[in-house]
Amino acid sequence: MKMPQPLEALHQLLEQKREALVTLVAIDGHSAAGKSTLADQIHASYPLSTVVRMDDFYRPLAPPARAALDAAGGYAWYYDWQRLERQVLQPLRVGQAGRYQKYNWSLNRLDGLWHEVQPQGVVVVEGCYALRPELRSYFALLLLVESSAARRWQRQLQRGDAEDWLKRWDAAERYYMQTCRPEAYADLIVAGE
Repeated sequence: MKMPQPLEALHQLLEQKREALVTLVAIDGHSAAGKSTLADQIHASYPLSTVVRMDDFYRPLAPPARAALDAAGGYAWYYDWQRLERQVLQPLRVGQAGRYQKYNWSLNRLDGLWHEVQPQGVVVVEGCYALRPELRSYFALLLLVESSAARRWQRQLQRGDAEDWLKRWDAAERYYMQTCRPEAYADLIVAGE
């Protein structure tokens, strides 16, 4: 299902997919498509909700190693999805709290502080690659946010992303979208704001 303004239909769909203890929701899409905005809207609508950002699971790598990654390598190595699975998704699935450290973008390392996610209400995992094949089965609801390439590029430049990095990043995202086809698995495709 594809829709421009998601909230009412999204709430209905989320209520249909609600699970007893915790309902896991994935929000995927290209960088700057509007994933964080949608995650924040869901969080504001559900008092008992938590947002987990894929950006917190960016993998610490030496800059030359990161720069050497091709599109497939970027998809495989930019995010530590295994840590997300091990520290958050697996514990939540069995009714235990998730615990993780956030990636510090300024220092290129984990921040050292432990953040807890309680196994209750709605837990939204938002970010690029959230619908990757290894993670899909954890989620009750799979959402994909779409926005035009020109609009996304403009947003990325406005937030200060370097053009050379953006080109490598976009190549990895395009590889993922073409290879894994998250739109084929999404319960709802949302137009990004």
